[in-house]
Amino acid sequence: MAEMKEGVPDSHTIALLVKDQPGTLFLVSSIFSNRGISMTGIDIQEAPAAVNGAPCLRLNIRFTGEPRRQEIIRRLLLRLECVLECT
Repeated sequence: MAEMKEGVPDSHTIALLVKDQPGTLFLVSSIFSNRGISMTGIDIQEAPAAVNGAPCLRLNIRFTGEPRRQEIIRRLLLRLECVLECT
């Protein structure tokens, strides 16, 4: 089992289903930047089906930070109207 080094942040991934509309990526990234968290990677894919007739995207966002930060970010993302699902 690998030991976790003291003070080294963990890597986390959050998967989102969002509405494909102008400004969505800005709103999502502002949640991270307003808290001083850098995203280390973003994967964007078209979602296979639209929700309520609106096209959707799947975003996988990687970032580093303390484990409690992941839950805080997840809760804040779910408050955004453009975010339909967050895991």
